[in-house]
Amino acid sequence: MQRLLIIYTPDDDLEEIAKGIKAGAKSQGFRVDMKNTKDIGTGLSFYPYDLIAAGSPTKGIFKGKIDNSLNKFLAEAKRTGGKDAIAYVKPRFFATNKALKKVMAALEAQGCIVKNFKAIKDHRSAVEFGKNIKI
Repeated sequence: MQRLLIIYTPDDDLEEIAKGIKAGAKSQGFRVDMKNTKDIGTGLSFYPYDLIAAGSPTKGIFKGKIDNSLNKFLAEAKRTGGKDAIAYVKPRFFATNKALKKVMAALEAQGCIVKNFKAIKDHRSAVEFGKNIKI
């Protein structure tokens, strides 16, 4: 059974998106764990996971900022090198693509290999995305 770790920031909308991805991935046989970035300091190991999905809401209208807790959480993670990853964001106006690039860069800075990325607007879209995850 393949294992997926979904990382999300402390934002109600993003938690719903993460739950949607989880539901979709579970329907195709993934074993899924979820971690909120507010749990910084745990030094979570990526070793047991086949795939990591990390997301943030898009902050701002143009600059595409992401939640700072995501970078901090990833920096404290262990055994991240070479792990396959997915970057996702909740879209917002013109800043969506910039935010996606920042989430991808945060994952790549830890040695993860970003295989897919997506702007996901709601729970229903997240479920569909989760159903189509491939490793």
